Amino acid sequence: MITKRRAFFLAGILLLCIIVLAGTMYLLPLHFLQVQQKPEQPPQPVYDYYLILDEATGNHLMYVPLVVSVGDQVLSEDNKLYEIVKIEENRAYARFVRDVNLEQYKK
Repeated sequence: MITKRRAFFLAGILLLCIIVLAGTMYLLPLHFLQVQQKPEQPPQPVYDYYLILDEATGNHLMYVPLVVSVGDQVLSEDNKLYEIVKIEENRAYARFVRDVNLEQYKK
């Protein structure tokens, strides 16, 4: 049978643990639970067209009358998929990703 003294001692320990845990949770910065935002890219001037170049060879892939961003993907006329990796003025440099087989998309 638990004595009164032992019950008060256990209640005190429990209360102390709760206070320490609450204080730790309040003071502990929980940055590891927050969603990390992508760093903002500096605003780029808008051009009438962009020239997309192959990063490896420097070959012209296409002209597009759209604003391009890093991470955009383009499909060349010979079914090669590229991803934009760098933009300088109205020149966008694209890195080869893979060949695309369009036959598998036909019905």
